[in-house]
Amino acid sequence: MKAITLTLFLALLAFGAASASANTLPSEKRKNGALIQKALAPVQVSLQESSAAFYNNETSRPFLYGTVVGANGLILTKASELDEVKDYHIRVGTKKYRVSEQLARNDTWDVALVKIEAEGLRAVNLSHVDEVEHGTWLVSNGATERRFRRPQPGIVSANKREIPGGTPAVLGVGLSMKDDALLVGTVAEGSGAEKAGIKEGDHLKIVDGIEIKDRENFIEHLRGKSLGELIQLKLKRGEESLEVEVEMMARHKLYPPVLSRNDQLSGGAAKQSARRIGFPMVIQHETRLTRRTVGGPLFTLEGEFVGMNIAAVNRVEAFAIPAKELGEVLKELKKE
Repeated sequence: MKAITLTLFLALLAFGAASASANTLPSEKRKNGALIQKALAPVQVSLQESSAAFYNNETSRPFLYGTVVGANGLILTKASELDEVKDYHIRVGTKKYRVSEQLARNDTWDVALVKIEAEGLRAVNLSHVDEVEHGTWLVSNGATERRFRRPQPGIVSANKREIPGGTPAVLGVGLSMKDDALLVGTVAEGSGAEKAGIKEGDHLKIVDGIEIKDRENFIEHLRGKSLGELIQLKLKRGEESLEVEVEMMARHKLYPPVLSRNDQLSGGAAKQSARRIGFPMVIQHETRLTRRTVGGPLFTLEGEFVGMNIAAVNRVEAFAIPAKELGEVLKELKKE
């Protein structure tokens, strides 16, 4: 493996030195060229056996990866991307599984637990707890063919850290305090609040049978809610008292991130993950992923599992949930 790693290093060094003249670089020396793919072949075996590819049945195209976490067919993947496709099948290795079931989900981490009827799968090792050092080479899933996962190399570029961004499930309203009353400001188009008939200026009084004291008290109550969960609101509109039921909806759909110039150059919504903020802890690495290549495992060159890719951020940055935290999420999902 050391010889392979050295080969990869020299090949990538040659790639970097020639990046300014990439048009003249021999194809076999480019990141997806034969030389690099040969160097990554040992890790490719891990990708092949421990990642799942999700295929849209309508288009027959892959739209997401998953990480095998149980020999009995348990798979973790990115929940918000899975929500976008209702009819799909899964491939693990070279085998196709037409039937699957979503057992549970964690919206804070944007992770879904899926089950297929399988035995003897090669699950990843979730016991890695050490910090992955800057400069560590990593390997993710790139493009996939029906029977082959193409490895995509990258490198750790930042310390493990939280990515702020608010709760994943929201009511869809702006809030303001006036004379000790919590009032509705703007109402997001398409939100659960709009569908429930909430209007600007409504006075929010009681949520789920609990008196609303102030803005912070109300937000704290909503913080523990999940996508699709219904809350009961009592409000006052002028002299009229109303009771409404409101569905919590995905923040990233109602309030998409403002695209920077770099985001626009990266392909925008077509390439980047719709949800790429609000994660309790991530590994940041410079790997050229897209929204269709997240969800799968992240390995070192030695084949050690260090995390699950959860977001394609821009042209070169990606986030992964570290193995230790992913193991804790899995334990909680199994209880549901």
